[in-house]
Amino acid sequence: MKILMDADCLIKLTKAGLKEFIANEYSIFIPGVVKREVVDAGKAKQCPDAFAVENNINANVLTIVEASSDYPKGDEALIALFRKEAYDTVATDDLKLIRRLKIGSIPFILPGLIIYQLLENKIINRQTAIEALNKLSEFISGDEFSVVRLLMEKKNESKIDAHSRRYRSSH
Repeated sequence: MKILMDADCLIKLTKAGLKEFIANEYSIFIPGVVKREVVDAGKAKQCPDAFAVENNINANVLTIVEASSDYPKGDEALIALFRKEAYDTVATDDLKLIRRLKIGSIPFILPGLIIYQLLENKIINRQTAIEALNKLSEFISGDEFSVVRLLMEKKNESKIDAHSRRYRSSH
């Protein structure tokens, strides 16, 4: 999956220590303006996240893409790049950007749902997904955490129900 990521999502995944984990399975792209917002501005403020993101860029964990025009904010660059290139989704939990993405019929994914998607695609197991969600919990809304946790529980319940049905039918 090719994910175009905004600054807010990138910072949250970095703080939770999940960026590299997710980048092992998905291709993460950030607009140049997002790099400037996160790395350049962050390094000027001595934010540890900025140095971690810069290291990921240098190690090709993240790919910087430049929009055809220089956009002053990441939101505009994300929308323009999504429409121009072949990305699967935009990763964000910024409500203002989400409204704009919905209006433009652009698919988006919340940081917590990225973890659920890894579980759903059997890239990680349930325990790893719960641990990753717990790491992310202090950086996302309570609603996002609760919904993703509920989805994980329902997925687990459906597996238990399927196992019970197989067990009962074999005995």
